Amino acid sequence: MFDLEGLPNNQLDFLRELENIGAGHAASALSSMLGDEVHLCVPRAQFCAYANICDLLNGPESIVAGLLVGISEDINGYILLVMSKPDAYALTQMLTGETPSEENDSIADLSEMQISALKEISNILVGSYLSAIASLTGFTVNASVPELVIDMAGAVMNLLVSAYGNYGDGVLFMETEFATAQQSIFGRFFLIPDVDSYNRLMAQMGLL
Repeated sequence: MFDLEGLPNNQLDFLRELENIGAGHAASALSSMLGDEVHLCVPRAQFCAYANICDLLNGPESIVAGLLVGISEDINGYILLVMSKPDAYALTQMLTGETPSEENDSIADLSEMQISALKEISNILVGSYLSAIASLTGFTVNASVPELVIDMAGAVMNLLVSAYGNYGDGVLFMETEFATAQQSIFGRFFLIPDVDSYNRLMAQMGLL
């Protein structure tokens, strides 16, 4: 469940509501897309430091699939949705019926159809959680088209720093498990706002 240590009640309430709204919407959309019942839960949710993201991804040298989505309007920054390489490839096979190549540890392993399928999953998950944030805060949040990167976790984070600039220390982290009758797959969702947006979000939650 949630990492409860040190979190004030209003922060916990926000996370619980975010889980209930976002996971519910995403489960319905994924079930329709896959033609199979999908259950979503959030076994971990917490606020963490930007510097600790690689630790949550099993170290900077672990190979991951990262889907990057820019966000704008009342909250500016980006969302990073990360899956381990085995989970991303298993999900790709579920969606397309095609088995990805495992030769390159890069996007070259995937066909255009597989890339498109992973991006569509990103749209569903990111859209569900952004809708939940909007309903809880009253903010308007728009999302860009996702960009897919397959690389070491440390390289993905370095890419974000160079592409998006400097952001505040605070990151909303949610680990999402989506399970069918056959298997479970984990995605890690990071909301990384710029400093002004982070402060605005904290104030709206009553934490400032």
